[in-house]
Amino acid sequence: MVQNNIHETDVLIFGGGPSGSSAALSLLNHSASKVTIVEHSDFEQVRVGEQVSASIFELIDYLKIDREDFGEACFTPSFYGVSYWGSDIPSSRESIFSAEGASFQLDRVKFDFTLIEKVVDRGGYVFPRTKCLMLDRTEDAYWEARLKHPDHGVFTVRAKYLIDATGRNAKISRRIGMPPKKVDKLVGVGSFFTFQDQRPLPNDQLIETTELGWWYSALLPNQTLVATFFSDADVISKYRLNHTDNWLKLLQASGKMKTRLSGAQSNQGKPWIRSAVSQISNAHQYKNFIAVGDAACSFDPISSMGLGFAMTSACRAATAIMTEQHHSEAIVNYKKDITKNFEQYLVTRRQHYQQEKRWPESIFWCRRSA
Repeated sequence: MVQNNIHETDVLIFGGGPSGSSAALSLLNHSASKVTIVEHSDFEQVRVGEQVSASIFELIDYLKIDREDFGEACFTPSFYGVSYWGSDIPSSRESIFSAEGASFQLDRVKFDFTLIEKVVDRGGYVFPRTKCLMLDRTEDAYWEARLKHPDHGVFTVRAKYLIDATGRNAKISRRIGMPPKKVDKLVGVGSFFTFQDQRPLPNDQLIETTELGWWYSALLPNQTLVATFFSDADVISKYRLNHTDNWLKLLQASGKMKTRLSGAQSNQGKPWIRSAVSQISNAHQYKNFIAVGDAACSFDPISSMGLGFAMTSACRAATAIMTEQHHSEAIVNYKKDITKNFEQYLVTRRQHYQQEKRWPESIFWCRRSA
């Protein structure tokens, strides 16, 4: 795979999640490009799960993957959702960006592994557990990455195109000096729960607002309930909600969420924390560089846009790369479309948050209603 410590490729992708894999598969399916994925992890990190619409099947069809390839129980139907947003009266919960009725809870472990396996099957190179030591732009307009792999040692990858698919951290955009532009400080603090009495678990979603933020819960494919509280990082810090006792006290102070998790036991100690900020890539001036998925722009979880956008943007970025030789503005136009979509998202996001008026003095809600 690596000869003379130099690996030549057409497209170098940092990030082996759904966006990175989708970009790789699009290129491998529709071009003769050599594609390499570099992933810093061993693909065994905890994945929280994902709620997706039925349009996910159109995406995997485009990637030329059969639904059966993901195995049993990867897509669990979620028949309905209940939201207590703006009122104590429940309403059916749909994505604020989609009216599609059918939705599914995704087993992210199975889903992510299947995508990356397809990349390898179709001739792509994948380097897991690989650290980026250095990233440079050469005089002949190529990208060179100095990498370290536990088996292959230190080597260099040389590529014409560079894709940042490293998620909200946008590690590659930051490395080239262009961190994303954030518009909020949202984080999720959550835990996984199981029931010892083997009771039938609710196959739905639940959303409930509070003065400090909002709760989300869903059933995961492995018969585990996830519960996450979303608020701004400074609010989480002020009330020390990343500490187990305080998080559980906040849960007990809720209405519907407390009832939903009555009798459940947490599968872990301290709650996990995940960034949920809304942000957009700021790396527009670099030639032959594209950010995809959350590295391009990331959305509030209330939008349910995460995975669908990650895969769609990756496929469109791959198309822009493939047409760049014949259409010099293809990548520029891709970036313009990302900006336009993000601006439209911010308008819809503000309108949705303005529906909650019960805590006019709450800094969390005031920030999103302005």
